[in-house]
Amino acid sequence: MEYVAIVVMLALLQFVYFSVEVGRARGRFNVPVPATSGNELFERFFRAQQNTAEQLLVFLPAVYACGFYASEALATVLGLLFVLGRMLYFRGYTNPEKNRTVGFALGLLANVVMILATLYSLGMSLLS
Repeated sequence: MEYVAIVVMLALLQFVYFSVEVGRARGRFNVPVPATSGNELFERFFRAQQNTAEQLLVFLPAVYACGFYASEALATVLGLLFVLGRMLYFRGYTNPEKNRTVGFALGLLANVVMILATLYSLGMSLLS
């Protein structure tokens, strides 16, 4: 499970990076603490970071469960896909000229496949 743990740490570092970017955007777009609105460009950074926090609630147990019950290799690959998807999502959301759909879809796909793989493995285990 070392590879799964590495991917999880990468996802957490990525979230820290997104948090730093929100802080930088707060200064760049002159949005004082504790406000979370008032400038559309700042709100893009804030929403991208908040959405990632929401997705991490699904990702963290899914990647560990998939790695433990289904396949460490599958969880590692899908975990990396999630991290890539989140980066694309963040870049797409924070740039008004880009699209966040592909990044969102990659992250969602990774989470759903990990959940389904875990359920399948658990179901097969219970049936045998």
